[in-house]
This record gives sequence, C-alpha cells and structure tokens, in this order.
Amino acid sequence: MAIKLLLAEDDLQLVDMYSRKFELEGFEVQVAEDGKKAIEILKEFTPDIAILDVMMPEVDGLEVLEYIKKTPKLNKVITIMLTNMSDQGTAEKIYELGATEYLVKAELTPLEVANKVKSLIDIYKKEL
Repeated sequence: MAIKLLLAEDDLQLVDMYSRKFELEGFEVQVAEDGKKAIEILKEFTPDIAILDVMMPEVDGLEVLEYIKKTPKLNKVITIMLTNMSDQGTAEKIYELGATEYLVKAELTPLEVANKVKSLIDIYKKEL
C-alpha cells in the first residue's frame, strides 16, 4: 500500500521537484498550492504524512497544522514544516502546535528531504 502524502507548497518549482521525487519513491501525492486548498483536500484525503510550507497565501502552514492537530481523524498524521524561516520564534511556534519535524528548505536538497520523510515514516510506521 502506497504511503499517502500531502504536499502544501506555493513555490511551483519546489512542488514539481518534491512531488516527482516522492512519486518515484512510490508515494501517493496530493498537492495544494496554498493552505486553503490543503484544508479542502484534508476533508477528503487522510495522508500518512503532510509536508507544509509555513508561508503560503490565504491560509498559512501553521493554520493547516492547527487544523490537522485539532481534527480527530488527522491528529496522528506525521507533520513536517518545510520553510525558509529559521528563527527561534518560528521553530518554537511550530513545535508548540505539535509538528513532528521542522526543516529549513535552504539547508536541504529534495533527496535529503525525501530521506528525512522516509526515516520519520520508519519511526512512526507502527501507527500507519
């Protein structure tokens, strides 16, 4: 069974790179170009893992993270916040809201992000 992944990212180049990489790895990928669409997708699609950009139009990734954690059928979803915001305040807020992991885009290649996702899935797969 394919691992289901939601990728919420407004940078179309990154969406293309990440979605291709995860599809090649056998993931079932749903893409949202903003937080509002991510929440709409989450009403019908329950991912095993969600990768959320923090800064997105309309609804930001932190609001999507809050939605995931407050929704009973979604609160076990592995959540990775992928952002270029690397300040301590952002990191603290992300973890306060219950994110599984916080990654800084500029510090990682798509392959490194995919490997991190796979390692988190290995850790949490008992729950999947």
